[in-house]
Amino acid sequence: MINQPRLKPSALTNKYELTKDFGITVNGVNILVPQYFRYDGATIPSAAWQITFTPFHPDIMMPALVHDWLFYNHQVSRKEADSILYTLLCQNGVDNLRANMIWSAVRAGGRFFWDNDEDDKAYLRTLYELVKNKKNVSKYCFPKEIIDGK
Repeated sequence: MINQPRLKPSALTNKYELTKDFGITVNGVNILVPQYFRYDGATIPSAAWQITFTPFHPDIMMPALVHDWLFYNHQVSRKEADSILYTLLCQNGVDNLRANMIWSAVRAGGRFFWDNDEDDKAYLRTLYELVKNKKNVSKYCFPKEIIDGK
């Protein structure tokens, strides 16, 4: 397994929160997920848990964290975000068959979640306010509209 993020669970939101910035380079892309980022593990339908993983399985928590951040900040294209997910799954010990099943499902359904809706933008604005004074804030790659306060 490769480097793993430091997370704390939040029973009120049924999400995990990053307690320390998490940085990783994948496929030549430097990714820095900011402290306080919250996510709901991997979006895997319960019917698929028997053949893949549950949403909070340790083998997929880090790849899902990075992928979710990339879906929020659009640092790379959706196709590249999905490729990074696949790479991280494999590097984190997920076998090729399950990594391919997860990647295929994400490629098929991810288009419905790629565009940030108003709730996503509100969340990004809140998160940006928490980290905007950090010296490495530019490395988080927040969308320009969030940085500009729009």
